[in-house]
Amino acid sequence: MNFSTNGLIFQLSEEDLRRLQQICQPVELTKGQRLNMPVSEHSPKVYFLVNACVTLWVKNAMQSSLAVGLIGSEGAVGLGSALGQSAQHLHFEVQKAGQAWCVDSLELQQLLQSHPAILRVIARYLWQMANDIARMAAAIQSDDIPTRLAAWLVLCAERTQSPQLSLTHDQLAHMLGVRRVSITLAAVELKEQGLLDYKRGCIDILDMSRLVKRADTSAQTRR
Repeated sequence: MNFSTNGLIFQLSEEDLRRLQQICQPVELTKGQRLNMPVSEHSPKVYFLVNACVTLWVKNAMQSSLAVGLIGSEGAVGLGSALGQSAQHLHFEVQKAGQAWCVDSLELQQLLQSHPAILRVIARYLWQMANDIARMAAAIQSDDIPTRLAAWLVLCAERTQSPQLSLTHDQLAHMLGVRRVSITLAAVELKEQGLLDYKRGCIDILDMSRLVKRADTSAQTRR
């Protein structure tokens, strides 16, 4: 497994890359696996993803949940713990099984304190991630369900680097925080437009460029 396949690691200098690699170990992540659970007895870990994808969920006090992000090989999971921060309402679940590089958060924290160039790379990524979450939150308030579904499918395809997605309507309804029937109606609309096809547990994106435009329809309207 190539260490620099991860987008964050790729940005590091050769010296910093070697320093980070010395404290990382390869791991296999399985679909449905939950990472850095708040009640875990173990020290939090940071996972630099290679070909796995992890959904970022937010849960409120009533335990209802909503998917607000998807992390792939461009980023990492658990970076907040390396900065001494905890997020009780954020949960990470593996959507697509795959490989990652894992490091103990305390070890990474010590490395960041002595090598600020690595910290700058991580800070830029976290800012972009916060911006993406804010944009998704705005879409929940203003976009219709077909537009939100199109945007989520585009994001999934980008993160998994594949136009074939292993997702059920139930899973998508949970992620978008809507009823299953709403996802079915939205999927039918996108299918009739020739943007995708689907069968049980699988969605095939047929026209990515048009799906991207469909996902951005409301944004264009607001300009």
